[in-house]
Amino acid sequence: MITYPMLFRFTASGPTPEEAFAAFAARDSEQPYDLFRPRADLSKVTRVKVADSRDRLRADGCFDGPDGGALSEDDADWLADRLIEDDDPIVRCGAAALLLRTPGDEPTWCFFGWSTRGE
Repeated sequence: MITYPMLFRFTASGPTPEEAFAAFAARDSEQPYDLFRPRADLSKVTRVKVADSRDRLRADGCFDGPDGGALSEDDADWLADRLIEDDDPIVRCGAAALLLRTPGDEPTWCFFGWSTRGE
């Protein structure tokens, strides 16, 4: 259980969600600590899991694509909010990832989850 949980959400690109998360976390750890703008300690996140199910989007009537398919940023934000609000097990596992529909060759992912507050 995380003693002082802090929510994180960001987008990053990489060939796999694990590599994209690791690259972003490495860059984030190089930033100086800011007492007035705290952020989650991403180095404490040990797992990244892709949220494949689109059932919540289908139930709301705003998605008709396949599970695991790329999402618009609005759909990804909406789904991330629902998974966080419902304390879905995928969010508790570490970091959840949603594939975004973006131009370019490298996949872009929306990451979200809980970690400890960085210091």
